[in-house]
Amino acid sequence: MSAIHQNGDPPEMRNRRLRSFSIVLFVLAQCAWFSLLGLFVYRFFIARNMASQIEGQFSIQLDSTSNSLFILVGGCILYVAVSVAMAVIFKNLSSQLRLTGMYDTFIANVTHELKSPLASITLYLETFKMRDVPSKQRNEFIDTMLKDANRLNNLISAILKISALEQKKELFEVQIHTADKIIPTLIEEIRVQFKLTDDALRLQGSAPHKCVVDPNALYIVFNNLVDNSIKYTLNSPAININLSSTSKNILVEFSDNGIGIPVKEQKKMFRKFHRIENKNVPNVQGTGLGLYWVNEIIKFHVGSIRVQSEGLGHGTTFVIKLPIYQLSKTRYLNKMLKWTNRKRRQQEKIYDSAAIESAKDFSR
Repeated sequence: MSAIHQNGDPPEMRNRRLRSFSIVLFVLAQCAWFSLLGLFVYRFFIARNMASQIEGQFSIQLDSTSNSLFILVGGCILYVAVSVAMAVIFKNLSSQLRLTGMYDTFIANVTHELKSPLASITLYLETFKMRDVPSKQRNEFIDTMLKDANRLNNLISAILKISALEQKKELFEVQIHTADKIIPTLIEEIRVQFKLTDDALRLQGSAPHKCVVDPNALYIVFNNLVDNSIKYTLNSPAININLSSTSKNILVEFSDNGIGIPVKEQKKMFRKFHRIENKNVPNVQGTGLGLYWVNEIIKFHVGSIRVQSEGLGHGTTFVIKLPIYQLSKTRYLNKMLKWTNRKRRQQEKIYDSAAIESAKDFSR
């Protein structure tokens, strides 16, 4: 949902006007520069023609050909350089305007995502304060408040983790797993979380290979994809997950019967803050960080993810590719395993030191 500023214009419309103005300004500036270049060349040849006429009339030799040619070439290079510089500046400006627009939308969405559960919690607390709520209803209110509090915590944690991941401060703890075991386990947990039937969420196929993954990170990926499939489906969700493998990679395909994704939007799906506003599902809220986070996690695991859709009304398929351990990306995967083992040893030392200090304090 778009934010509306005090002047009544949503950020998308405001940034669209700014981009249009920048494009017009860029075109006019380029026309002006090329007009000056044309005028410069025209005056050069006029001056050269006049010099030739003077030489013919007065029988004198003007030694200006080499200098004039040098000035012409130098001037053309200068004009072209300025034109290229303006193109680079315009490109960077357009990119900055796009990021600013997405940032405005992100702030609006995050504000809404934060205010909604806060408003709900405030309402229930005011109800507790003003009324004597029956025990059964009180427990229902408390459960709802806890859910809203968890929703707030998950949103804030997601934003912090994405920031840490971008700065290489958030490194996942990976282990060697068999894809046929870890992936069905995670999918079953997600099925229980979203209360999906066997018809709503189906897992088929096989990939009896080793992979190096962090189960918690992989759970975040699968959770986001299933959550999006449910949100962007107008009817009862039908999510099919196919597990397969190639000679070097494990493939996990998520297909749904949702509203689909326009072809022109598919390359933008994994950009930070990017969201597709669709009038068919106006109540879907989000921050535009989910698929960006998914992509970052998969990249950390030296894998890739791509989206396929024939357009609106044709559903969506996400294809995840993870390297098979000891058949692909072995050097990097071993490096990740060594880092995880080193981190665990450091944590064990910290826990041991804390336990010793606690024992000393207790003995005193």
